[in-house]
Amino acid sequence: MGVHRFIGTNARDAMRQVRESLGDDALILSNRQVEGGVEIVAMLDADQEHLTGHPAEPAPAVSVPVAPAPATPAPEPTSPSTTASGQQEMQAFSAQLMSELSAMRDLLDTRLTAAPAVEAPGATPATRLRQRMIGVGFSQTLVRELIALLPAEFADTPDAEIDETLNGWISRQIAARLETPEDNDDLLAAGGVMALIGPTGVGKTTTTAKLAARYVMAHGNRDAALITTDSYRIGAQEQLRIYARLLGVEVHALEGDGDLGVLLARLITPRRALLQMQKATPKRTILIDTLGMSQRDPRLATEVARLGEAGVPIQTLLVLDAASHGDTLEQVVAAYRQAALQAGTPIRGCIITKLDESARPATVLDILARHRLRVLYVANGQRVPEDLAPVDIEALVHSALAADDASPFGYDEATLAEMAGRSRESKARALSRDVVSHGRSLHAMFDTLVRQAPGTAQLEQLWRHGARNVAGESFAARMAELTTEQVDEQALWWSKEGGTRNAGWHMPLVTLDDHGLPLPRVWLRHRLPASEAARMGWARETHHSAWHLMAAPPAQEEMHRLSSDKCLWMASVTASRRVRHHGERQRLADLAGLAEEIDQRTCRWRGRTVNLVLSCLPAMHEARGSAAPAEVLVWFARLHDVDDNRLLARRYWLSNAVTGRDVASRLARAVALEGLEGLTRQAMHRLEDASVARSDRETRLQLAAGLAALATRLELCSEDWAMDVRAQLFNLAGGTRRRTGTVLLEALLQAFMARDALAGTGAERT
Repeated sequence: MGVHRFIGTNARDAMRQVRESLGDDALILSNRQVEGGVEIVAMLDADQEHLTGHPAEPAPAVSVPVAPAPATPAPEPTSPSTTASGQQEMQAFSAQLMSELSAMRDLLDTRLTAAPAVEAPGATPATRLRQRMIGVGFSQTLVRELIALLPAEFADTPDAEIDETLNGWISRQIAARLETPEDNDDLLAAGGVMALIGPTGVGKTTTTAKLAARYVMAHGNRDAALITTDSYRIGAQEQLRIYARLLGVEVHALEGDGDLGVLLARLITPRRALLQMQKATPKRTILIDTLGMSQRDPRLATEVARLGEAGVPIQTLLVLDAASHGDTLEQVVAAYRQAALQAGTPIRGCIITKLDESARPATVLDILARHRLRVLYVANGQRVPEDLAPVDIEALVHSALAADDASPFGYDEATLAEMAGRSRESKARALSRDVVSHGRSLHAMFDTLVRQAPGTAQLEQLWRHGARNVAGESFAARMAELTTEQVDEQALWWSKEGGTRNAGWHMPLVTLDDHGLPLPRVWLRHRLPASEAARMGWARETHHSAWHLMAAPPAQEEMHRLSSDKCLWMASVTASRRVRHHGERQRLADLAGLAEEIDQRTCRWRGRTVNLVLSCLPAMHEARGSAAPAEVLVWFARLHDVDDNRLLARRYWLSNAVTGRDVASRLARAVALEGLEGLTRQAMHRLEDASVARSDRETRLQLAAGLAALATRLELCSEDWAMDVRAQLFNLAGGTRRRTGTVLLEALLQAFMARDALAGTGAERT
């Protein structure tokens, strides 16, 4: 007989080893948590029977040896009473063993069928994400998509913080994929004809009444009307009539063969005679409660087609039951979306009902996120109109992630096999799934960039024009005149004068935000006024620059003007630059030892993290031909290796003294921006190789500088949104995790080109 010990990463893995080694008839002797996983001690069923009927000394175990009995002389014949006593003890032991085995099997069954609520210590971020999301009801499709986008930074997150960090990241990813209107009240305030569509029993009639009540409370009841096309369900028309009487609005019932177009025309433009008799009022908002039909009903397309044949623009609103199963919701969305498109009335958005009845709100959020359906309202009960509310994405996602009770419907064998990579899914199906997944990820990523990096929308316009390679007037020149969104406390980065080496073009000016991070809003230098005074005037009047980062100091007159305007300027200089300190003109290199150290911080430089030690010294700047010297601050920087503190480089800057401005943090950004011009040069070559804006050099230059600025911003920014975008870009670029401007620039170019390719397949809009 053999007693065997098996250790697996979890209970399921250990049980798999038991079955492979001992078969399905194995008996479990013990199960406990050990370092590295779960330990199961088991034996063959046949060995247990042999032990019960013929007590004998166990044979050496395969993996855990049982201590042998002490050596004894040859056994003496035993008496019958001794034999009977031994058999009784063995039978008692066997009964106890079987009892413990039964309890152990029940325990294992509970552990293996329920979704794990707490992740095993040491689990990878991907494992934690999978367990977390599958456990609350998200689909494998979305989980796979998010796992591919996990930021590399999570690998260094301490175990004590990883769960909170991961939950925040999941919340941001789901929220980024949920579309909502900027103002829910616009749905009703704009008026028009709206039809609520959806399967039977999802709450269309009650939701229609709630919408009507919201409108009446805000705009009155004279110009509102209700229509029901449900002539099959008993009491449906009477239910809507009761609500209409309470609200004081007109209600009309349309039979199955009635003409919806005629009724709408009569409500929108009543006959003149009725108007004169004050028996009718033109209706500004009309809500239609349609007949509920199963998504599998062949008459569905015909019923929805009535809306498109009415001759009046109708907005269709899909009502989804949050308590429905995910597969049901998937079919509902597919069937009703196709029917609405065929009818010429695309679905404008969705209203989620019965959210209070849903045990897994994540299911409906998964559907909305993957299908890019706009969420208009959520309903949490039957009260009219209290239980209909605008969408609070943060609260909605939080409630979805909070539903962490174990579910008997999760973690079946097929699911586990697929998550472990053992699925036999065909390559063609996997490729199709990946294309759609990339389309959704790209859509969410560009939406994030538009919100977080002002100027991205203009960059997209430049790309679309450049991709078409339309010859003629420079599109970039027109783009510079477009009114763009304003950025609080925006600044300008001025590169060196003159053309880039062997390129024949001037590096554009780049907009910076208040923290010194570049934005993809750039300005062609040769399109600006020629003189420095005129350019600075443009920056002040048109660009509204609050401060400047320069590759060379401004003219002496501009120094005085900027100081009088309390506008900060910072300029890079060489060690041989001379300033007056204590009445003597001295080189900056000679003054470094006199400066007072004021700041130490880490920053990015040439694609790596370095330590920046910053010192400062007041001085006077003089220029030939200028009678009045300017008060300046001289800044000295040492860049050290973060590992061995080796000195890597020195940097020198001049600035004016403006109160309320954090110069140190901006100079740390200035170190990172040194590579911006080189990155623009790389972008110019890549765009030319890709035949983007080949016929329009100005557009190509502005596009290259904007892409370089965006790549640099993504490299430098440490906020959560930037980490998420980097993860999406790295996944698109093949999984690389090098956080450098060059890698991010290449990934951005691939993202733009991939979106162009996906636009033709429709995957991006899926």
